[in-house]
Parts: sequence; C-alpha cells; structure tokens
Amino acid sequence: MKFTINKTQVTALIAATAIAVIAACSSQNKVVTNNVKLPALSTLESGFLTPPDSIQTSIYWYWMSDNISKEGVVKDLQAMKRVGINRAFIGNIGYTATPYGKVKMFSEEWWDILHTALKTATELNIEIGIFNSPGWSQSGGPWIKSQQAMRYLASSEVKVTGPKKINLKLEEPVSPFQDVKVIAFKAPKDYENNLATLSPKITASVAINDLFKLMDKDSSTSVNLPVGKPISIDFDTDKDFTARSITIYPAKIKMNANAELFVKENGNYRSVKKFTVDRRNSNLNVGFDPFAPVTVSIPATVSKTFRLVFNQSVP
Repeated sequence: MKFTINKTQVTALIAATAIAVIAACSSQNKVVTNNVKLPALSTLESGFLTPPDSIQTSIYWYWMSDNISKEGVVKDLQAMKRVGINRAFIGNIGYTATPYGKVKMFSEEWWDILHTALKTATELNIEIGIFNSPGWSQSGGPWIKSQQAMRYLASSEVKVTGPKKINLKLEEPVSPFQDVKVIAFKAPKDYENNLATLSPKITASVAINDLFKLMDKDSSTSVNLPVGKPISIDFDTDKDFTARSITIYPAKIKMNANAELFVKENGNYRSVKKFTVDRRNSNLNVGFDPFAPVTVSIPATVSKTFRLVFNQSVP
C-alpha cells in the first residue's frame, strides 16, 4: 500500500507549561488544581514504577569493543523490560579503555548474536534501532574516501522458477556497489501484487481532496490530511487481499503522525499494527533521504477491508 501525507496550514500553536498551586483533598484522596480533579497520587506513582508500553523510554545500547554474547544481550533486554525501557538503539563502539573481546563486528557470530537480540526484543515488545555505522555517528571529513564512508543497503531482484540449477549474474542496483548478501526465498502467492492492484474503493472519515492520490503509484503527488485530530481512511476491495507489510511515502515536508492499521473481520475492526511516521528532521545528518518511506511488517492478514487511522501533530 502507498500513502502520502502532508500537513495542512495551522493558524497558531501555543505550547505552555503552567505551574499551579496544588492542594490535596484528603477526604477523596484526590489532587485538585484549578478546580480539576486529578488522579490520586498513588496512581501517578504507580505509573512511574510500572510504566505502560505506551510510554516510550529509550536508551542507547552500546556494544563495547566486541564484548558481546547471546547470554549477555538476552539478560540486558530482560533487565530493560523489568525497569520499563521499551526502545533501545544498538551502537557498536570501539573504545581504547575497554579491552577488545573476541566477537568481531559483522562476523558470523556477531550476526547470530544480533539475531538473538532482535528475536528477544520482539518477544518482549521492545523496539530496536541500529546505528548506521560502527564508531561514533556523524564522524568523518574530506579525508574519508568514498569506500570508507557510511553506506546504505540497496538491492536488485530476479525471479526464477525451480527446482533447477541456475547460474546467473545479479544486476548491481547502483554504482559503486559492494556485495553483502544473496538471499533466496520462496515467493508467496501474489508476491508482486499490492492493494492498489485491486483498485480499492477509498473513503475517509472527513472530506479530503484528491483522495485517489493515496494509491496513484506516483510518489511526487501528495494528499493533505488535517492536523490535530484522528482521520480514518478505509480501503475496500471486491475480493480478499493478503497484506504482509505497509509502506507510507511521506510528502517532502516536515511532519509527524501516529498511525494504526486495522482489518475488518466478521463486521468488526481489529488493530493489526501501531507505528509512527516521523519526518520532522530533514537535516543532512539524518541520512541521504530524510523523507524516506516508512515500511512496517505485519503478520499475513487477509480481508476485503483495511482501515488506516492517522493522528497528525504539528512538527
């Protein structure tokens, strides 16, 4: 699925923090400020002691000087979960004060440990990010040659029919190019199809101009969505479609939105995936494409109706 998001004009946005005199009402065990009753202090305290997963507590998770192990990453993640940390960014750091271990970065053992970390994090509902290079981020200068600079993954694809022996040269997607991995997998049925193939009927909870541009296969077009309130968009097809991922193509403008994908089953809508489309930072150090698409995987989900809900805030 392809969606483009833009933001409409906002006349004013005022953010303020007010400090008020708080008085405790002992008879009802409530906190009262400006004639508004707030939750009991015990409720607030429990929110700090056992924060829900909706509170994104994030850390940098440095893997120091090749000193990593499967047992270590599992224990780290379990400890994070116990104290309410549910987002971690892995950075592989070489530090002269830390003696080097035996697990060299990008070795087979390193990849195996990374797989264990990602699998365990998924089971614990902890989000994982990975630094785009070893060492310290954003370091470099004119003395860094192109083959030494930070890189991004690109890929080419060829479809073959088996079983049979195949000898072919894969096309290089860009130049210069360095081989990393060749991955072969059994393509699922309708592998090349997406929801746009079925020409779905698209409706929204509010009037939106040019709604058809959401799936016109042209990333240069965009659709303006109102800011500050949830907007639901339904996609209805005449026959079942199996969805395995969703891709959002943001417009070339700073924006931030919470999104949630629903599927209609037996007359009711079930939540499939919550995610964020955050393109507030267009600085060069973000990467070569600061408005890159956002793609999230979902379990194979079959339906004739999908609903996408956006709640866009001001960047």
